[in-house]
Amino acid sequence: EDFSPASVPTLWDPGPPPLPVTSFSLSSDTLNIVASDHRPFTTKQKAMGKEDFTKIPHGVSGVQDRMSVIWERGVVGGKMDENRFVAVTSSNAAKILNLYPRKGRIIPGADADVVVWDPEATKTISSSTQVQGGDFNLYENMRCHGVPLVTISRGRVVYENGVFMCAEGTGKFYPLRSFPDTVYKKLVQREKTLKVRGVDRTPYLGDVAIVVHPGKKEMGTPLADTPTRPVTRHGGMRDLHESSFSLSGSQIDDHVPKRASARILAPPGGRSSGIW
Repeated sequence: EDFSPASVPTLWDPGPPPLPVTSFSLSSDTLNIVASDHRPFTTKQKAMGKEDFTKIPHGVSGVQDRMSVIWERGVVGGKMDENRFVAVTSSNAAKILNLYPRKGRIIPGADADVVVWDPEATKTISSSTQVQGGDFNLYENMRCHGVPLVTISRGRVVYENGVFMCAEGTGKFYPLRSFPDTVYKKLVQREKTLKVRGVDRTPYLGDVAIVVHPGKKEMGTPLADTPTRPVTRHGGMRDLHESSFSLSGSQIDDHVPKRASARILAPPGGRSSGIW
């Protein structure tokens, strides 16, 4: 009895976000689409992993109740409007798969895949009344507003007022084109803006100052205020190996008069004298 409810929510993702977090993410455009993860298994099939949980088949049933749960938690809960509901359940998926506007929009020339939705109708989800397969339901006893009245596929009514009128093998294969605009268009534009470009500069055509004296600039700076160096040996080019060091023994302050001084020799610690 404990294994049956515990094995139901076994998914590939070990930590699916709770419904309140998911609904807010959908309304803020953090999440763009909602899939059903529809892989229904019965309790007997889940029981293959009763001794080893890694052998429990992954997946739950959800395709039948997906839109009703999103309407209840999103639109009725005040987290999104009807347009956003259509986007996360239909239009965005068609754009990502590069089928828009052939799918996901009602316009002339688009495929006649339409759901007639009753926002006021209510239903209580139960595994005893579901037709999607499996003998359990993650949303058991959840009361939802919003129920599909009619489903049209390729122009044919396949569901109406709880009665299915479809047959297997009536689908059609559509090859998908690569690089959908909704995913790659902004990336291509971003790459264009990130290209390295050279900076075009206009050459300088103004006046250039002329140095008329090695120690005095044309701007009128006094000679005493400008540090000068001896004229180099290479006609204006500075000798990087030149040094002010000289072996003659002369110093820069030799012309300064020396003042008289007296040196007093004293032992370490200062001078001392005896008392005898």
